[in-house]
Amino acid sequence: MKDNFLLNKTITWKQHSTNDRYFYCYEDDKLILLRMNNFPEEILYTIIDGLNIYDIEDKPESWHLQESNFLRKI
Repeated sequence: MKDNFLLNKTITWKQHSTNDRYFYCYEDDKLILLRMNNFPEEILYTIIDGLNIYDIEDKPESWHLQESNFLRKI
């Protein structure tokens, strides 16, 4: 993924209320989703930014995921 401005930001991702695999944040009044995939069969994370979809192997250290039931299982 090149030139994704989110990788350089400090973000606290909030857990989606009905799906433990999804987290969200708002950047510039735009909803951004972060999906945890079926690792190791798939890339660990997918960012969904409108129609732009990016896969990333690791999240930046400046990102914080709200603790979720899903994270406790892995």
